[in-house]
This record gives sequence, structure tokens and C-alpha cells, in this order.
Amino acid sequence: MKVCERCGDDLFTKDGENLCEICLQELDDKRRARARQLRKEKDQIMKDLGLTKVRGALGGTYWE
Repeated sequence: MKVCERCGDDLFTKDGENLCEICLQELDDKRRARARQLRKEKDQIMKDLGLTKVRGALGGTYWE
């Protein structure tokens, strides 16, 4: 019987997965929030430098 490494609940997952779905979702949410925060900080730095964020012809974004 496997148990989740974070919360200790019983698991019924493939070998190699040691976290339950709830804990995996929480980790994913934290990871996304951290990435969002870093992206906002970088965007603010670029704006402070006087650059403008523009969308390229193929859909990408860049600063000019």
C-alpha cells in the first residue's frame, strides 16, 4: 500500500508517483503562481526601462 508523501493518504497510482492528486494540484498551483509573479516583476522592470511590449506578426511577444 502506498501513501502520499505530503499528506499521508492512501494512494492508488502508478509506480513512481508518490503524491495524491490533491497534493499534485496544490504544487502545480504554487508553481503557476510563482511563475506569474516572476513574469509580472520582469514586465514591470521592462516598463520601467521605457520599453513597450508588442506582439509580433507570428504571434510572439517582444519588447522594443
